[in-house]
Amino acid sequence: MANTIKYENLKVIDVKSKAFDYGIVKPEIPEYISNNLKYRFFDWQKNAFENFLTYQAIKERENPNEPTHLMFNMATGTGKTLLMASTILHYYKQGYRHFLFFVNQNNIVDKTENNFIDNTHTKYLFKEKIVIDDKTIAIKKVDAFSDNPQGIEIKFTSIQKLYNDIHIQKENQTTLDDLHSKNIVMLADEAHHLNADTKSKNVNQKELIPIEITNRTGDAEIEKKGWEHTIIELILKKNGKQEDNKNVLLEFTATIPATESIAKKYEDKIIYKFGLKEFLQAGYTKEINLISSTLNKKERVLQALLFQWYRHKIALKYDIANFKPVVLFRSKTIEESKSDYEEFLNWIDNISSSDFDFLKNIVDKIYQTKKTTLYEMGKSRTETLLEFIKKENINFSEIANWIKQNYQEKNTIITNSKTNKTKKEKTDEETEKLLNSLEDKNNHIRAIFTVDRLTEGWDVLNLFDIVRLYQGQNAGGSSKKTPEATTKEKQLIGRGVRYFPFSYKDKIKNKRKFDDDLKHELRVLEELYYYTYDEDSRYISHLKEELRKDGYIRDDKIVKTFDLKEEFKNSDFYNNVKIWYNKQIDNPNRKKKTLEDIKKDFFGSYKIKGLEFTEQEFNFKKQEDSQRINLQDKRSKTILKKFKYIEKHIVQKAINIKAKQENSLFQFDNLKEELDINSIEDLQKDDFLGDFDIKIIVNQNTMYDDIDNRDKLDLVLKFLENIFTELKENITPKIGSEFIAGNFKKFFVEPKTKTIEEDAGSERISEELKNENWYVLDSFHGTSEEKELIVFIKDTIGNLEQKYDEIYLLRNEEVYKIYDFEQGRGFQPDFLLFLKTKDRKNVGIAKTEIFYQIFIESKGSQFIGKSDLFKSGKEYWKEEFLNKITKKYGFNNIIKEENPNYRLIGLPFFNKENNSDFNRGYEELLAIQNNFK
Repeated sequence: MANTIKYENLKVIDVKSKAFDYGIVKPEIPEYISNNLKYRFFDWQKNAFENFLTYQAIKERENPNEPTHLMFNMATGTGKTLLMASTILHYYKQGYRHFLFFVNQNNIVDKTENNFIDNTHTKYLFKEKIVIDDKTIAIKKVDAFSDNPQGIEIKFTSIQKLYNDIHIQKENQTTLDDLHSKNIVMLADEAHHLNADTKSKNVNQKELIPIEITNRTGDAEIEKKGWEHTIIELILKKNGKQEDNKNVLLEFTATIPATESIAKKYEDKIIYKFGLKEFLQAGYTKEINLISSTLNKKERVLQALLFQWYRHKIALKYDIANFKPVVLFRSKTIEESKSDYEEFLNWIDNISSSDFDFLKNIVDKIYQTKKTTLYEMGKSRTETLLEFIKKENINFSEIANWIKQNYQEKNTIITNSKTNKTKKEKTDEETEKLLNSLEDKNNHIRAIFTVDRLTEGWDVLNLFDIVRLYQGQNAGGSSKKTPEATTKEKQLIGRGVRYFPFSYKDKIKNKRKFDDDLKHELRVLEELYYYTYDEDSRYISHLKEELRKDGYIRDDKIVKTFDLKEEFKNSDFYNNVKIWYNKQIDNPNRKKKTLEDIKKDFFGSYKIKGLEFTEQEFNFKKQEDSQRINLQDKRSKTILKKFKYIEKHIVQKAINIKAKQENSLFQFDNLKEELDINSIEDLQKDDFLGDFDIKIIVNQNTMYDDIDNRDKLDLVLKFLENIFTELKENITPKIGSEFIAGNFKKFFVEPKTKTIEEDAGSERISEELKNENWYVLDSFHGTSEEKELIVFIKDTIGNLEQKYDEIYLLRNEEVYKIYDFEQGRGFQPDFLLFLKTKDRKNVGIAKTEIFYQIFIESKGSQFIGKSDLFKSGKEYWKEEFLNKITKKYGFNNIIKEENPNYRLIGLPFFNKENNSDFNRGYEELLAIQNNFK
C-alpha cells in the first residue's frame, strides 16, 4: 500500500523567491487576456495566472528549450476551465497554434467543447470575438492538426481515444509522427486519472502493448495502460527525439492522490494550489445542510420538492430572474434508479394535498444536534418553511398543483440511456446537453435520477437538493472504514456546492451574502440540502467524517443568535432616545474635474516604436527562430497633433477595443452619461476631446502620414486610457448624507442569527456580560481586538459612571450602517456607546441632559500601514470619517434644531498595541482624567 501524505504537505513551486533572485517583477495580467475573456478573474484565479506568468519568465532564463509541465491543483468550482482558456490565449500570443485537450470521460470532453468552441452557448468562456494584435482569432475544433493553421486549433479527446489514435493507426486520425512534428499545448482535465503508474510504482511494460480500448474496457484496465508513458514520454517529451522541445503539458485537477510518490513527482510542477477548504472559506460556495430523518422515501422526496417550491417563491418575491432550482435523486444501482424514476412519475401524476399530511409531525422526525451546527439545520429550516406557508396563507393543494406542473416526465432526466447495453450508466448526446446547461432559461429539466454518473466533470450552479433514496449504510456494516459509495456521495455534494449567483443590494453577486444573517429569506438560495434516512446515525457519521476530511463541513462553525436584553427593550432609553444615522445618496457634483480641468494639466507624450525594434518570426516545425534587428536613426522629433485630426476609423477602432471590457467607461451608454455626447463622433469635437494636443515622438525624418496605422491605434489607445483614467479617478457618483434621527427599532428589533466560529475567549466574556446592565446584547462574540475593547470598557466603566447617568454599549452585529461624506462608502462600526449625562446643560433656551452617541471601531494590527500607523493603512478612510463626524456633530455642535441635546463622537481606531490615539480621544472627548494603560 502506498504511503500517504497530508494534502497540506504537497509543495507549490516558490516562484516569488526565484523571481526576486532574477529581478523579475510581478507580472500584470495582459490586456489580450482580460479583454478576450467573458468573465473577470476571481482573486485566486488572478493569483494562479500571475504565478503561471512568473514561472514562464523564470523558465525563459533557466531552460527555454525544454518542455513545460505544470499542475494547477484547484477545487471543483474555482474556475479551472477559465484558467485553461487564459492559457490558450497566452500560448497563442507566444506563437502556439495546436492545442490538445483530453480527459478520462467523454461527457467532460463535450462540456469543454461548449466552453471553448460554441460562442452561442451560455457557458462559452471567451468574448464573442477574440482580438489579439488587431486580428480576429478563430478557434476551431479539429480531428487532426493542420500544418499552417490560421487561428487556434483544438483537438478534444478522451484518454482512451487518444491512446487508440496513437497506438492503433487509422485513416484521418492523429498519429505520433504528426504530434512530434509540431509544438503542442496539452490541457489535461481531471488529471488525477493520469497517475496510475505513479500510484502503482511498478508498471509491467508488457501491459503497454498497444491493444485497442473499447467501451467495454473497465476503468481499472484503462488507468493501467500507462498514461504517463503515452502522455509524458511519447507526446510531451516526443519520445526523446528532439532536444529543442517547446511542448507544454498543463494539468488541472481538484484531487491529487495523497501518496509519497505523487508528491515527489509534482514537487516541481504544482504552480498553484487552492483547495476546497480555502474555497469554502472565501464564501463563493453554497453551505451544506445535512437533513437526516426517519422519513420514508416518498416523504423525503416530497420534503425536497417542498423546498424546491419554497425557493421558487422566495426568488419571485425578490425579483430574481430565471431562477429554476434543480433536485437530484440518487439510487444505489441502475435498476433501482429506473424503478425510483417510474415510482416518482407515478407519485407526481397522483399528487394531492393529502400527500403532505406527514408534515404535521415532521419536525419530530428530523435529527438536529442540541448545539446547532451550521451543516445540520434541517429542523429549523423546515420550521421556517412551514411558518412561511402559514403566514402567506397558502394551501397544500396549490403546492401540489405547482409540483405536478413542474415535475412531469419532460422535466426529468435519468442518467442512463435506453439504448445502453453496458453495465455502466451512459447518457445520450441530448441528455448530455441538457445536463450541461441546467441554468439556461430554456432548459426545462428540474429533476435528475442518477447513481454515479455525475460525481465528476459536471458543472451545475442551480442544484439545491440531493436526496439519497435508499436506506442503510453503503457497505458492510463496519464503522471503521468509510465505504467507497460514501466517498462518491461526497463527490456528488462537491458538484452541488457551486454557488448560484444573484443580485441583492450592494452585495457581491456570486458570493454568499447572508452568513451573518441566517434568518434572511434569501439564505435558502445559498444552501445545498442533502436528505438521508438514518435511524441509528451510523451512515451520517460516515458521511460527516468524509466531508470533514476535505473541509466541506466544520464542527467549530456554529449558529448563534444575538438579541437585545429584555431589560433594555423595556427601558425608556430604547423606546424614546434617538439613534442617528445617514444614507448613501446620489452626488449632485459627481465630477470633481471636467474635461476642461483635465486639459489644463494634461501632458500626453507617445513614442512610436520604430526608433529601435526587434522583429521575431517563429517556425516551430523547423525548430528555428529567425531574428532581424533594424536600428533606426536614434535622433527624434515631436509632432503635435490635435485629437480631432486623428483619422476617424482609427479612433472608432480604439473605442471599440476599449468598449469590450466589462463595465467599460468607453461603452456608449457610459460615455453619454459621463460626457453628455450624442454619438461617438462627438468625442473629436472641440467641446470634448478634439482640442487636446497629442505629442508624438518619432524619428527625425518621419512625418505623421508615415506612421503605421497600428502605431497610430496604439497611441490613441494610450491617449484615451490616460484621459479616462484621470476622469474616472475624479468621478464620485455617491456621497453620504447629513445624519438624521431614527428610532432604535429601525435597526435593532429582530434577533440576529449568524454563523460564528466557536471561541472560548468570546464565550467567557459573553458569560461575564450577561449580568452587566451596560452591555445591552444577551451574548457576545468578537475578534481579539473586539474582546480587548470589551475589557477596556469594563476597566473604565467606573469612570463613566461618575459622569453619566446611563451607559449602554451595543455590539453592532452588522445591522447598522453609515456612509462617509465624500464617497458614500459603507461602514458598519463595531460598537456604539450611548451616554446620558447626569447634569442638565443649557442648550438654547432649555436646560436638558445631553445624549452622546459614540462610534467605536476596533482594528487589528494587520490594517496598520507601512509606516506602522493606521494612517498609511487601507482602512484609514474610516478613521478619517469618524474624525469628521466628531468635528461636525461633536461637543459644541448642534445636529438639528429640533434635537439640540444630541452629540455624535467618532473615536480613533482601538488597537491594544497601538492605542495612544484612542486613549487620548477617550480621555479628551469623555472628560475622563485617568491615564488608561
